[in-house]
Amino acid sequence: MRPSVQEKYPSVVSLPAGSGSEVMTLNHPELPGCVLILHWSVEVCREGGVTPKMELLTKIPEKALKLFPSQAVGGAAEAFQSLLRVLGPEAAIEAVIMAVSLSPDT
Repeated sequence: MRPSVQEKYPSVVSLPAGSGSEVMTLNHPELPGCVLILHWSVEVCREGGVTPKMELLTKIPEKALKLFPSQAVGGAAEAFQSLLRVLGPEAAIEAVIMAVSLSPDT
């Protein structure tokens, strides 16, 4: 059995509502207040089609935004959607976790 992302990256990943959570928060231990929130849901149409939806939201304190005005935090959601299309859900989530942790071996 493979470890969950929360078990694999305990210093970065949090599931606020437990293993059945629709939300995963990604925090770097050295950047308090800077949070990426991954929200997922599933849409089921009347015909039985199932469509998973994933969104990446950012929560960055105003003070941090002023310190790094040239950083493209606003494009994180669009970049995540591109990762989803190219890599698929698991690899896209792992790529974001690796970026948040700022280390390839967190």
